[in-house]
Amino acid sequence: MSNKFLFTVPKGNKTIDLPIEIKWDFYGRDDSIELYEEEVLVDIIGVPKDFEILRFSHDSYRPYEKTAIHYNFYFYSGVSTNVSASTPTDWVNSYLAEGFQADEVYYYTKPFTKSFFKLDFYDTKDAQSQTNYFTIIIPVQQGDTENVSISPLTPNVDIRKPSYTLDFVGDKEGFFIYWLKNELFLNIDTFYMTSKFFDGRLGVFVKMMNEPQSSLPDKFNFDSSRYFYNKVVLDYTTKTYEVFNYLNNRIGTATPIKWYEYVNP
Repeated sequence: MSNKFLFTVPKGNKTIDLPIEIKWDFYGRDDSIELYEEEVLVDIIGVPKDFEILRFSHDSYRPYEKTAIHYNFYFYSGVSTNVSASTPTDWVNSYLAEGFQADEVYYYTKPFTKSFFKLDFYDTKDAQSQTNYFTIIIPVQQGDTENVSISPLTPNVDIRKPSYTLDFVGDKEGFFIYWLKNELFLNIDTFYMTSKFFDGRLGVFVKMMNEPQSSLPDKFNFDSSRYFYNKVVLDYTTKTYEVFNYLNNRIGTATPIKWYEYVNP
């Protein structure tokens, strides 16, 4: 079978248009490869997630809409024979009660400056299932002062003590909480805060509780979820946070957040 074509030869320039359809097998293949690469990457690494964080400050309170948050840390002085016979006055708001010498604190020696308070924030008070989502460090170089003697030959001097007033100005390390901006990624606005002190002199962590053991009927057998935690609630709208005790009363305002050294039996 043969095909017949009729060509009309123009009088001017001699050109011939042949109406033959051409299809390229490779047309669009590059686009398909790029789409496939994107699908494979999504399968391997997943969809990108927003890890941008927000800065939460301590919510204001009256009078005068103050924003400062107050922490007081107390160490066991060991004045009583043992913890079972202890009284509340055995816990003292001073680094001297922890074993530091006054001159170590005054001259900021390495054992002292390497020490710090560590606040951990958990999603639950259940020690078996909790997750520590973030931590705040409060350095010993901040804080109020107490007047002590470092030598009988010199006047008394002011040294740091573990009583903190943290705010937007002045001592502010540990004042802010930084947490995820995207609530859809991890929707948690309530945390449970614990406290430890790292003693740079001994190289150990000292666990702390929200009441002194002297106030407990049984000094070593008690509900840890009650005495080792305070509740922290974030407000995404105002970008602020508040701290509450076990009775759900707000603390850290005119009433400081108090932590007491826990003494093992």
